[in-house]
Amino acid sequence: MDPGSQIGIYAINAVSEMTDIPITTLRYWERRYAVVKPFRTAGGHRLYSQLDVERLRFLKAEIDDGLQAGAAHRLLAHELHKVGGVAREAAHRGAIMILVAERDPITAELEQYFLGNEGYDVLVALDGAGALDDAKRVRPDLVIVDVILPGVSGLKVCQALKADPQTASIPVLVFSVLDVRERALAAGADAFLLKPLEQPALIELVKTMLVGKAAVLAT
Repeated sequence: MDPGSQIGIYAINAVSEMTDIPITTLRYWERRYAVVKPFRTAGGHRLYSQLDVERLRFLKAEIDDGLQAGAAHRLLAHELHKVGGVAREAAHRGAIMILVAERDPITAELEQYFLGNEGYDVLVALDGAGALDDAKRVRPDLVIVDVILPGVSGLKVCQALKADPQTASIPVLVFSVLDVRERALAAGADAFLLKPLEQPALIELVKTMLVGKAAVLAT
């Protein structure tokens, strides 16, 4: 995933092959639910973005797990709305928002608990594509990303965030079970931390990075 992930690039027949969803179903879902809406060219042709494809894969997986199509679309719409709602609520309260991209839900919950106890609002993404999408929608004050993520690696997430003018100023903390500090810094990371994470080290580094961001904004 790159910063152009929201640009329509895939024709409907290609998307059908990529997602294993019939073309007739893609057209019906667009008309019926209007949750995934591809870009239309002047000639009326549909062009799907990478984010559209990821959302269609999400729908397909939920339906394969037993949800009806309508319920799957409502779930996707709810998740997209929730991301925006969390950001608006945090902004209203003047809270600091931290986005955590972590492949392991248990570790993500632990990080959320640590950071939440310090008064931060925490939004969790469990894959790289979701992290990029959330970062662009929410504009968090800090992004914490694991190197190993499903779909898009943490290093590529970091590169994409730093290459996009909309998110380039957001501090990024990369962590990993392997010492890939040099690769993380080369990808644009502002800091690196080895796993397993220890609460004091994590909180101290987060506070330092947020103070550094505030100092940059004040100059």
